Amino acid sequence: MKRSLPPPAREALCALVGVLVCGAACEPNQDVPPGPPVLKEFTIVSGGTTPTTVTATTPDCLAGIVGGEACLPMGGDGLCRQASAMNWCNCFPDAADDTGLTGAWDCAPFTNVTAVIAVFDRLLDTTPLDPGDASGVTDVVTTEGGAGAPVITLLTDYSSTGAADGLVFNLFGPFFGNFRANGPSLFSAPQPEFPSGTTVTVSLQADKVRAKDGTTPFTGNGLLQGGQLVFTMAAFSAVVNAPDAENPATVAFTNFTDPSGHVTATVNGAVAAIEVEAIDGGATFSVKPMGGAAWPAGATVVITVDAATTNLLDQPIDAAASRTFTAP
Repeated sequence: MKRSLPPPAREALCALVGVLVCGAACEPNQDVPPGPPVLKEFTIVSGGTTPTTVTATTPDCLAGIVGGEACLPMGGDGLCRQASAMNWCNCFPDAADDTGLTGAWDCAPFTNVTAVIAVFDRLLDTTPLDPGDASGVTDVVTTEGGAGAPVITLLTDYSSTGAADGLVFNLFGPFFGNFRANGPSLFSAPQPEFPSGTTVTVSLQADKVRAKDGTTPFTGNGLLQGGQLVFTMAAFSAVVNAPDAENPATVAFTNFTDPSGHVTATVNGAVAAIEVEAIDGGATFSVKPMGGAAWPAGATVVITVDAATTNLLDQPIDAAASRTFTAP
């Protein structure tokens, strides 16, 4: 399923090319401490806005944590590695508890991952990181999925400053986020997305990620030793959400897709003409009557995502999804 880039994405790519070419042409300050660059953290960015940051001191989860168990957000519980599932668990506060003292573990697989960011304690040798006329380098940070997963590449951008102007590029639009401000960083975006329903391994290439002397490879400690990050992507699925007084009906996917022709609606049993528009870069879509009209008041509306829907890697959806609601 081949598609050309929509205009916003083309403009974003042009902007990214300009930033990369300029950044690579300007040598950073050479006054760098001797020794290997130390990998400080790896951040997984979901949906362009939600970071999960792994450091050398991130612990393994206690035995028995699989998600849903009680935790103490202000008592030291935080991110931990769920080694048995090759994934990560977060302790999130209970929204109903104003004190923030109680919470629950969330070990759900990742969805809509737009980038992985590696942050270092000092400047890197820019020679292997110069993209030339390309929009990024693809041999510095690599990735692979589990058996049978589609093969993808990572487009990587190096920032020597940790500035907030990093651009996450994805087939369906730009995502902005300052998750690289802790130091020099490699910002790697999947092309076009990470595969669904598999364990993903992201690896820094030691012969490309090296000190300013051009020879000394990076190093890392604890969970960052070896420069690999492993996480699990959710299976490709969808949830249909009914509209409310302020928001339209939506279809939320667990990975990026073009659902054209795969989302339909009926009103009181009759097929309705609808508009399906991306509202967050290609993972969540609004569903409205054609022309922006409101659903007929009191009508029974059924919105369906069919079983032939695929993500951008042509992986099929787990199952069709639908929602029935009464129009307000």
